[in-house]
Amino acid sequence: MYPSAIINFKLYPRHLGEEFLDTYKKIRADRIKAKREGNSVINQTYKLALNGISGMLQSEYSWCYDPKTVLTLRLNCQLMLLMLTERLVDAGCIIGQLNTDGVLYKAPKCCIDKVMTVCKEWEEITKFELEHEYFEAFYQYAVNDYIGVYKGYSESHNPKLIKTKGLFIDEVQLGKGMAPQIIAECLKQYFVNKIPVKETLYNCDDIKKFLTYQKVKKEFSIEYNGELLTHINRYYMSTNGYKIRRCTIDKETGIRSDYADLCATSNVTIFNELKDIKPKDAHINYIWYLNEIYKVIYAIEESQNKTLF
Repeated sequence: MYPSAIINFKLYPRHLGEEFLDTYKKIRADRIKAKREGNSVINQTYKLALNGISGMLQSEYSWCYDPKTVLTLRLNCQLMLLMLTERLVDAGCIIGQLNTDGVLYKAPKCCIDKVMTVCKEWEEITKFELEHEYFEAFYQYAVNDYIGVYKGYSESHNPKLIKTKGLFIDEVQLGKGMAPQIIAECLKQYFVNKIPVKETLYNCDDIKKFLTYQKVKKEFSIEYNGELLTHINRYYMSTNGYKIRRCTIDKETGIRSDYADLCATSNVTIFNELKDIKPKDAHINYIWYLNEIYKVIYAIEESQNKTLF
């Protein structure tokens, strides 16, 4: 939404001049072309460049810093989304969520024509072009943690028709941290394919899917079984490991103090060096993983009665 607003309403860093928009428009046009041609590398790269301007406009360390422009951009975009949301509610829709660039809603079949009219009228007023996505089901833990099942999945079971966000992403995301993949995989299989959690969990034979890692600031040290480790450590929750703890070390005396568990609810086994070992031989703390999985399931089922739709 922000890229369209920047172009439609000519919002740019005032100190750079309107010429800024010429380059911005070209990047957006090249991105759209790459997306249509299936060039995912250029598409995603330019997407980051376009969307990143919003953050740069508010950063005093950026060459794009302009508080007035970023406030104009964000406040007006949110107000326009609120306008759309109000009109959707009046048309008979139930709102699932509203975020910075979209609205999730449930529309009764009898109201579809009215909803499409509302969307078209909103586009004419705001000069934005809406993109519609249709879901068979939607399972939401938080605004940025959800699984969306696109229309058509029940017939084709095409994995591309599954949209995941946040803790439901079951693939390693570079630069996004690393939660145990097995948790997201169990949640996806449970909600989307109705496979019991324990079946997915206990049948997994890839130890890497149980791994997580933690990084601490350099002013702290990491202690494991009495020994000091590096500031970044990879591990899995186990029944025969030890506590991994953060502490501070007095530079003069070497005394360790101010201990804090990095994983308060389980012992862990350090796995900084990948080894060829099967989960069934690794003393996995399956109870810990089950608790984390069911915590999400219970929260969703209690609030949504299994599905939003």
